[in-house]
Amino acid sequence: MTKAQKYRINIGPAVRERRKSLSLTLQELADRSGLSVAFISQVERGKTTPSIMSLLQLSESLEVDMNYFVTASQEEKIIHRGDDPEYIEVDSPITYIRLSNPFPQQKLEPFIFILPPNHRSLTGRNQEGHEGEGFLYILKGKVHGEYRGEKFILNPGDSMHYDLLNPLELNNDEKKAAEILWVGSVILFPKKRS
Repeated sequence: MTKAQKYRINIGPAVRERRKSLSLTLQELADRSGLSVAFISQVERGKTTPSIMSLLQLSESLEVDMNYFVTASQEEKIIHRGDDPEYIEVDSPITYIRLSNPFPQQKLEPFIFILPPNHRSLTGRNQEGHEGEGFLYILKGKVHGEYRGEKFILNPGDSMHYDLLNPLELNNDEKKAAEILWVGSVILFPKKRS
């Protein structure tokens, strides 16, 4: 995949600048996002890169959409070619392939998630949910999940449409990678917290 675009997201300065523009302390941002002060400090200093879910929590808490952090190429394009995927490199064993480009009034953010074999995801566990909707469609593999206390198994062709306010756990207990098409709401105007 020599033609593949790979982006290392250096969001630390953007997080720090936005936090300060809102006059938030690290503790206040931690309280809003449900993430730890130590973790946010490491993100701001470029010592760690957050997962997509942590990035969603930060974007909501900082009252910006995810495209504030995750930006596509400067050229305006509306088509992604299959032989030129855009990988988003974050601190996670999950591979994220971004399928969209930012444009004004964007409402959806689609990705392909590749869960490695025997991967136990803790996505959303003990974390605050996010306003909006999520949709996933299993492309390859078998995915075990839990949502609102209900356990289930999803096979290729199965889909799930759910509320992002509730935590979702997805696990790949198989010996082969699982591929998931995921589409979620982009939070353009998050509610301010009192």
